[in-house]
Amino acid sequence: MLALLKLHVATRRSSLLSFSVLAVFLLHASLATAVERRASRPVKSATAAAGGLVFTTASTPAPLIQCLLGANIQFRNETLTAAPDAAGTFSGGTGILGFEDGVALGTGLIADADLDALVDPETTFDATILAFEFYTEQPRTFEFQYVFASEEYSEYVGAGYDDVMAFFLNGVAATNNIARVPSTCATPGIPVSVDNVNCGNAIDPTVPAVNCGCYVDNEVVLPPPSPVNTEMDGLTQVFTATGVSIAGWNKLKIAIADSGDSILDSNVFIRCQSFVVPVQGKSWGEVKSRYR
Repeated sequence: MLALLKLHVATRRSSLLSFSVLAVFLLHASLATAVERRASRPVKSATAAAGGLVFTTASTPAPLIQCLLGANIQFRNETLTAAPDAAGTFSGGTGILGFEDGVALGTGLIADADLDALVDPETTFDATILAFEFYTEQPRTFEFQYVFASEEYSEYVGAGYDDVMAFFLNGVAATNNIARVPSTCATPGIPVSVDNVNCGNAIDPTVPAVNCGCYVDNEVVLPPPSPVNTEMDGLTQVFTATGVSIAGWNKLKIAIADSGDSILDSNVFIRCQSFVVPVQGKSWGEVKSRYR
């Protein structure tokens, strides 16, 4: 009986030891993955490098709206939700992004679930959101220009870290997102994200490229500098977001977030004064009515 008891105790100790070893292994593997993702790229500073982007951070939406909106656009209820240094304006983008100045929004330290549906079943982290309402007296087609960039490129393409952005017009369903790959790309109409605009995965040749012709590769080369003077390892060409307003007040919500984890950042750069609502010309009947 004593021998059986000793055997039982020894078995429990062995099981507990095995479980402890497994738990430590899983924790180490998780931490190793995070460290690997953090250390996968050398640190580059876009603001410090000669000829790079120059940022001015903003804690309120006022300077962002002033930069973004073109002339004669009525707006109200502007809000900015962002971690410190996650939003602002920039200059010096001509040779990097394709336009000189604009609004910059990056992933910060807060969360927003509206983007989750675009990358389901992944979860988004660190969302930054600029929202406002603008007025059109009739339904109008409006547009603005932007570039999406990310440090997830390109070794995490197709790996479950599909950083995403959206321009939600009058609702936050996936169908309300007007940040879509333009018709000039090979696979148009899909939401703009890391997995939807790329030239494949740098370390996994089995991952297919998606819209490679609309992607700008900026992987670090040895020795530096990288091809484009920005910390982001890849970016889209200049895209144009186009939407159709309703008569009255419209709400636009510009959001960007990490997906899968909150380690490597992404940015959206929106061209200054590019948010324009073309004025509809007067019909001949309307012109004649003024002189009756």
